[in-house]
Amino acid sequence: MVLERNDNLIGIDCGASKVLLQSAKINSNRTIISKGQYHREYVYSSHPDWDPSYRPIPLDIQIKENKNKSILIRKAEKRQGDIIVKLLQDVIENISGSQIGICFPGIKNDNGVTILANGPRIPGLLTRLNKVDTLHNDSDCCITGELVSNIGKMNDIRNGIYIGGGTGIADGILLNGKIINLNNDKSPKKSWELILPQGASVESYLSPGGILKNHNLKYKTKITSLNELSSSQYFEETLSNAITAFDYLLQDRLKFFQRHKKDIEKIVIGQRLGQFLNEQPKSIKHIFQKDNIAPVEFSFQREIAALGAAWKGSC
Repeated sequence: MVLERNDNLIGIDCGASKVLLQSAKINSNRTIISKGQYHREYVYSSHPDWDPSYRPIPLDIQIKENKNKSILIRKAEKRQGDIIVKLLQDVIENISGSQIGICFPGIKNDNGVTILANGPRIPGLLTRLNKVDTLHNDSDCCITGELVSNIGKMNDIRNGIYIGGGTGIADGILLNGKIINLNNDKSPKKSWELILPQGASVESYLSPGGILKNHNLKYKTKITSLNELSSSQYFEETLSNAITAFDYLLQDRLKFFQRHKKDIEKIVIGQRLGQFLNEQPKSIKHIFQKDNIAPVEFSFQREIAALGAAWKGSC
């Protein structure tokens, strides 16, 4: 990999379906990070052994095993995880002379991922990767990218909410200019932990991955994108469910800010959900923006999490 002279940072954003690499550079005052020239994306499904029908271990089992420190990786889970590890190994080995920051979803221990709602757990991931000594949280990197990059939507505020919708939800909270650690027991719950009165999680109703999964199961379809779904006769129902989950999540976050006696300055919706909503007509955007506790903006830059990871990797 050949980088421009000033592109001495690499951010790697590992999602549930792909890996995104972005080179980056930080200004001389170390206050702003910006995109470099190098950008690549690799999808796991391009591997011949990737199993698109793989279903993660139920969360209640994952949580119990993690609590008891007795994580049992099943054969199918190991096969799926090995593909992710091999792709990351190949990608990282091709990077030379650069600082690397990498982010990954899920709950982590010192060596890897121990709870993951939308993919295989990889408890020993770090021990299998060269040139990397820390796995950053994807949600932290999303909000970091919004906060410190020149394309970020949160670099002008000190108190705000980030909702990144992809396969799952990357949750972020900015309080007094600092990112809240949502893995702390005293912090607000994450979207996958918040259960709606209907019995479903906020994440399953609001994330593009959850939306598509629910729709395809209910109507026996094979829709693969929100753009395709928006042409469906059932789109209004899907949108209504998403708004219900969105409002429920905001009310939970509002209680947190009220306890700290702070006003929410901005709500940023990012990743695939932000990209989709940004491209929609005003009538749909308005549904998310009306009567809310703070202004809502849509972040449509795909590299935000990778920039956040690059920033953290440089610290």
